[in-house]
Amino acid sequence: MARYKHTDAEDGQGMFLSLNLKEQLLSGTFEYMLNDLIRNKIDISLFDDNYKNDNTGSKAIPPAVLIKLIIYGYSKGIKSSRGLAELAEKNITAKALTGDIEPHWTTIANFISTNHKKFQEIFIKVLAYCVELELVGGETFAIDGCRLPSNASIEMSGTKKELEKKLGLYRKMAERHTAKHRRQDECGGVDKETAFLFQERQKKLNRQIEKIGSFLEQMEQKEGWNGKELKSNVTDNESAMIKSSSGFLQGYIGIAISDKQNQIIINAEAVGSTHEGEHFPKIIDNTLDNMKKASVKIPDEKNLTVLMDSNYFSEENLKKCQEAGIEAIIPDKKYRKRQKNKDELFYEPSDFKYYEDENYYECPNGKRIVYKKTIVLSGKELDQYKANLTDCRACPLNTKCIKTKKEMSALFRGRILLVSKSKKVENLCSEMIKKFNTEEYQDKYAYRIQIVEPVFANIKYCKGLDSFTLRGSRKVNGQWKLYCIMHNLSKCIDKYNKKREYA
Repeated sequence: MARYKHTDAEDGQGMFLSLNLKEQLLSGTFEYMLNDLIRNKIDISLFDDNYKNDNTGSKAIPPAVLIKLIIYGYSKGIKSSRGLAELAEKNITAKALTGDIEPHWTTIANFISTNHKKFQEIFIKVLAYCVELELVGGETFAIDGCRLPSNASIEMSGTKKELEKKLGLYRKMAERHTAKHRRQDECGGVDKETAFLFQERQKKLNRQIEKIGSFLEQMEQKEGWNGKELKSNVTDNESAMIKSSSGFLQGYIGIAISDKQNQIIINAEAVGSTHEGEHFPKIIDNTLDNMKKASVKIPDEKNLTVLMDSNYFSEENLKKCQEAGIEAIIPDKKYRKRQKNKDELFYEPSDFKYYEDENYYECPNGKRIVYKKTIVLSGKELDQYKANLTDCRACPLNTKCIKTKKEMSALFRGRILLVSKSKKVENLCSEMIKKFNTEEYQDKYAYRIQIVEPVFANIKYCKGLDSFTLRGSRKVNGQWKLYCIMHNLSKCIDKYNKKREYA
């Protein structure tokens, strides 16, 4: 029978090895490129202002170590500070990147939480490197938002009235809990384990009562576009209750503007809002500023084109694009419905011609619809116009004017048209709706999904960012920018290798 060598390593015995960390970073890999760029290309000296321990205090962890560890960890789907600290302790590639420095998780968490402004500057430096590698086309961009929960409890959300009700409920629970324990004491007491569980539960209730109570004392009610109160959150009041494809979540919208050529992110912002469209004017200003700082050039004789979904469709956003010299391609909310039922389209207010001098509308059948009164509906002022009863009954086009059985009664009282004051005259929104009736703009808009959705697929599904780990808009914004930096760097690997003849 053959005799085989046996080693203690098979039983899990540890070994002392002679190891050269530099040799662990193989040319052609993402971590090799990351180490090279942070050391030699991307200047991170701006973080030096954080440290003032020249003469006293212990030595600080170099910012380059933290930046490389965080971006490498994010690229491997590790987002928590504790997970990144464990990576630096146990992963040989991470050790090579950090030079065998093992930062504590609190150091990593503090670095991510306090440097959101500096991450913006690093983002621009990485974008400039992408431009240097000719990865940015600078002609067509797409913008969209990724809805992600933050480190906040959705159960701690509510209006002022709802939170006051919740506070009263917690107080009653605490009173009943104390009364129950008092009765048990009168009957001879309880064992140590039961007493410990009571104390822990009572502490938890008291914490909740104190937290909600102190929040209500300084609470400022949020107001929505329709004048109704929005829900606030006790844990993270800068986050918002956002509707997503899987229901409601308490968190932020990570907005990204992506370039058509290689899906390089030109600008990244995280907003705590239910509707990202209202932030577009500020975002487009920041985008143009990033392009200028990173030397992103628009090709000669070309206009910058930005593709957006219907969440951004508004007169204000279209006007902002017009002022900035940008061609905006934004469908309205009913675009998909019109495309699906082309043969069953009903008339919209834009199909009625307005005569400003005499203040009346002309319907598609050439009949007058005259002004009656102004009403308020959902916080908006609307002018009411009414058609003649005889005209509506005898109209051959009434099947395209009356949408539901309930509206059929309009034939017996005259068609009513409600129009907001801003839509009386020809505006940018009505022009955009007409443009989307042409194949040219439909074909242009079709590129939006393939430009921006792969960005979110990479960050959210491939890299594991299913939620933000921080609270507060500034901290979340910093973490979102770090993930977008990681995404842009991952796009550089092929050109980087070809430039250095590694591939």
